[in-house]
Amino acid sequence: MSIYSNPAVEHYADRFMLLGLARAGINLLQYFANPKRCEAWARYQQLRLERHGFSFDQYLADPELGEERALEPEPPLQAQHAAILRLWAGQDTGLAPRGHEEGAATLPAGYPPHPEDYQDWRELLAQWRAEAEHAERPLAHLPQRNGAYVEPLHHHRHCRSAAANFAKRGA
Repeated sequence: MSIYSNPAVEHYADRFMLLGLARAGINLLQYFANPKRCEAWARYQQLRLERHGFSFDQYLADPELGEERALEPEPPLQAQHAAILRLWAGQDTGLAPRGHEEGAATLPAGYPPHPEDYQDWRELLAQWRAEAEHAERPLAHLPQRNGAYVEPLHHHRHCRSAAANFAKRGA
C-alpha cells in the first residue's frame, strides 16, 4: 500500500468526485492505484461505447475514434425497430391502420398490420367532407364575403345625430 501526501489525496479525491467515477463502479482505492486507466474506464462507460460494439481495449488504443463513435446514433432496440417499421408502413400509404373491433384477432407486438387493415383513402375523404359539412351547417345562414362568413351588422353604418350635421347648422 502506498502512502500519499495530503495535497495529493485531496487532489485525487476532488478529481474522483468531479468526474463522478463512483457512477462507473470505481472506488477511491482503485482510482489511487491507476488514475489514468480509471478515468479512461469512466469515460468509456459515460460514452456507452459498448452499445456501439467498441471494446474498452479499442478505446484505450484510440480514444479519439471512440469519441467519434459515441457521436453516431445508437442502433434502436427491437421494440423501437418494430415501431419504426409500423410507422414507415403508415407513412408509405399515408393512412393509419384501422382500429380492431372487439373480439378480432390482433397481431403479436412487433408485426406490422396487414395492408387490408389500412383505411381506404376514398372513405377517409368522404368522412372529412361529412365532418366539414356538419361543422359548417350552423353557419350556413350567415352571409359570406370572399368565402368568409360575415355576421350581419345590426346598427347603422354612420350613426350621427342631427346635432352633428354641420351643413344644417350653417357652420
